[in-house]
This record gives sequence, C-alpha cells and structure tokens, in this order.
Amino acid sequence: MKKVAVIILLLGGLCGSLGSQEAPSKTVMIDANHSLETAVPEVNMVAITKVLTGFSFDVKREILTEDLLNQYDVVMLVQPYEILEDSEIDALIHFVQKGGGLIMCGEHDVGWNDSSRSTYNKLGTTFGIIFSSNAIDDPTDKAGCYCTPIIHNFAEHPLAEGISKITVYKPCSLRISGNAEAVARGDDDTHTVGVEKVEGEDVIVVAVSEFQKGRIVAVGSHTVFDDSFINQPDNLDFVENCFQWVSEQATPQGGSLDVVIAIAAVAGILMLIVVLKKRKG
Repeated sequence: MKKVAVIILLLGGLCGSLGSQEAPSKTVMIDANHSLETAVPEVNMVAITKVLTGFSFDVKREILTEDLLNQYDVVMLVQPYEILEDSEIDALIHFVQKGGGLIMCGEHDVGWNDSSRSTYNKLGTTFGIIFSSNAIDDPTDKAGCYCTPIIHNFAEHPLAEGISKITVYKPCSLRISGNAEAVARGDDDTHTVGVEKVEGEDVIVVAVSEFQKGRIVAVGSHTVFDDSFINQPDNLDFVENCFQWVSEQATPQGGSLDVVIAIAAVAGILMLIVVLKKRKG
C-alpha cells in the first residue's frame, strides 16, 4: 500500500503542476493594410494593448497569407476601406477553420465604398454575417450626437457578461444567417440611414459565429476599440470580453488535455491495483 500511496502522490503532484502552468500570451494581429491610409491603430488603439495584458498586439500592413496568419491567435480587421483579395479571403477562412479567432469591424456607408464592402461580405457570408450599407442612428440613446448610439439591448452571451451598454460612432448594421447570433441590437426607436433601411430591434450592432474550430466577432464599427471611446461606460469590459471569447478556441488546449490524461492515468492505475488485489485474494 505504501507503493500505491507514493504513486498517487507523484501523479497528483504531476496533475497539480500541469494545472498550474500559466497560459501563454495570446497574439493578435491588427490588419491595417486594408484600412484607410490615415488609419493608425498603433496610435489610436494604444489603450487595449496596455490593459489587455494577456494579449500581445502587432499592427501589420502586408498581404494576408496563411503563413502570416498562422503566427497569431486572433486577427482583427479594422477601418475597412481596401478590397480583400480572394486569396486573402481564403487564408482568413482557413485560419478560422483551424481554430483562429477573427474580429471584423464594419464602417458606415459614407466611409466604406461598395467594392470593399462586397469583399468583406464575401468573407462574412461564410460565417453567416453581412455588413449592410447604412449607418445606425438613435434619437434618444445617444452620446451627444444621434449618430453616436448607446447600445443597451444585449442577448445572453459571454460578450455581454457584465455589460449594460456600449457606445459606438456611426456603426453599420449587420445581417445574420445560419448559426450566427446577434449579441447587441437597437431598441424601439433605433433606425438606420442609408441604402439599407432597418428599424428597431432588427438593427444588429454586434454578432458572433462559430465556424469549425474558430470563432468570429463582428461589430458595426471599430470605434468601440479606439482610445477615443474606450473609456465610455462598459466599452473596455466589452472589448475584453470580445478578445477573451474569440481567442478561446484559438488558444492551445495542451495544458488542460495533459491534466485530463494524468487524471485518467491515476484512475487506470487504481483500477489495476484493485483488480490485482482481488486476484491475490
């Protein structure tokens, strides 16, 4: 029995050490290659890089390839303006398929040309999310300007945990299909201006989807992530929820798997000991 106790203690210590290993930092690529030339995430999105200490951020201005994307856990598309090439769309789809997290930020209709939007929607359609050609207004729930809606209608979802409202500037609305889910919507008097008219709770501001091993978050505007809006009530908490959720399946699960294997090994050894003791008896 002493030998049994020693084995159990050793394996128990192994489980404990594996379970206590610190999770590696998650890597995020912010794509600025398809944004306006004036877009400077390294200047306008500094706060999230400082506050979200579990993530490391790189801003890239180069063609999206599988080799590039494979270096990251999360890819973020902000301030869309340029066209996504078919090869880049394929690379992004494969990235998500393999477990990568993708955050797609839309733009209002005046600042986003139709040709670029159509390529983003070619990508988004794969995940059941479409960016509309419009901008969201709200005459009552607003931060000064009606074009800066305060969104407070949330579904039950990890992105909305602890969130009562977020503030964004001129987001476009989203359309969803398949297994995509709306996380944040407008209220009774929310409406859109522009080509595609939507009203009330049909106005979707934030949506999510899961595609094979990966996750997608789509937001009608990048401004919720910007330094100029990050201090608005609940914006920072919402942003943190976004990164935590979208990166969850992209994070290697080896540590947890090792713990499960070790526990299974302990159970197997104990069962073997019981069987042997019965045979000897």
